[in-house]
Amino acid sequence: MSKGLATLLTVISLPFLLILTGLAVDSGRAYTTQAKLFAAVDAAGIAAARAISTGASKTIREANATAAAQKYFNVNLSDALSQSSPVLSNPTYTYDADDNITIDLTATADMPTSFIQLLGFDTWPVGVEAQTIRRPVDISLVIDNSGSLEDVFDTVLERSKNFLSNFNPDFDRVSVTQYGYGANTVIPFNTLQRSHNNDSINTAIDAMTYETGGNQHYTNTAGGFLSGYNQFDSADPIAANLRVLVIFTDGAPNTFTSNFSIDGTDYEAAISTTGSSGRGLWNPTAMRQRLDYTVDGSTVSSSYDIYKHVDILANDTYQGFRLLGGPRAGETTYSADTGESEFQSIMRKISRDLPEKMAYQAREDGVFVFTLGLGDALLDDMGNGTGEDMLYRMANDPRMQSRDATADEFEPNQKQGVYCFAEDESDLGPCFDKMLDVIIRLTL
Repeated sequence: MSKGLATLLTVISLPFLLILTGLAVDSGRAYTTQAKLFAAVDAAGIAAARAISTGASKTIREANATAAAQKYFNVNLSDALSQSSPVLSNPTYTYDADDNITIDLTATADMPTSFIQLLGFDTWPVGVEAQTIRRPVDISLVIDNSGSLEDVFDTVLERSKNFLSNFNPDFDRVSVTQYGYGANTVIPFNTLQRSHNNDSINTAIDAMTYETGGNQHYTNTAGGFLSGYNQFDSADPIAANLRVLVIFTDGAPNTFTSNFSIDGTDYEAAISTTGSSGRGLWNPTAMRQRLDYTVDGSTVSSSYDIYKHVDILANDTYQGFRLLGGPRAGETTYSADTGESEFQSIMRKISRDLPEKMAYQAREDGVFVFTLGLGDALLDDMGNGTGEDMLYRMANDPRMQSRDATADEFEPNQKQGVYCFAEDESDLGPCFDKMLDVIIRLTL
């Protein structure tokens, strides 16, 4: 080939090479723009899935979801993406027989081009589609009503109501349990259809009171957890695939429920201990109702020292959960009238071990456990660790692997929940929001 011909071919092909290079550069930019656009649409879909449960009617809920989608779409636009005039479509909502809500979204953008403007193309159109499916959920909220919450109790109730208002009354089910000496479920799951009534829930929560009087610091965490957990019935034909139990407390448990034999009579009751006292019996299905018992044919005041009359034997169980055994409870038994300090010690060990055993079984049954702890008392050593250690274990929070006290007790094959620590009442809202975000993601 002659030198002149080679030069001519080079001159002719150079524009084409520049165009191809420009096309490669702009197509790469378009790919990046599309990825950013999809991220914004994905965030919008999650926001819509969360908001589709808020409002008094289906029309209002869909309007709220649409507004939330647009808000989060805008928040997630980068400066570069904003220059591409992105537009989000109105979501479409599809409902099926299994109470799933499908939310479909599309978005478009016109990316300004750089090199291929030479060909007369000023913008490069980009489009994405995203689909979010909001599955129904059964959520059981368990609330500590002990007297130590006196100063923050109104905030606890308000945050609880706000949290539950984010679940869809048309297809999510909600139950609410309170606990102190004993525990009772004030709002059970609707067993006839997948729904709940927000007004009834708010009324029940508003009616809750914290314990008062000299013995207001008894905390039957195991009783509260079990009452909330029992809402999940394996034979329930309308149970949701996603089941979540959220338990709130501000302190270490010091009470548990079992079957106690006193002078030949069996009592299903809660026994409590605080300070140097070991007293009982208490109605296990009521917040604070004392039970009298009989010794030598005479009725004994329920405030009488119970440690003189009960045994804790090696194989004692309550509703299938062994009282002794386990990392916290140990195997030491107790015989009636051995001594108040010995009784107090075994009481506290059992009270702290049972919630972990129950949470383990719940997770084994496919229930997610979320725990919320309030106040510095959770950071105090309660014997065999802190209250916070217990709440980490109950939730099976993956972060427990980085903590010396809980690193070897994480269960990777079980459901993994979230523990959130609220240092004071101002942190309750953010903690509930954190849990809500995780739960909503689980519904998707």
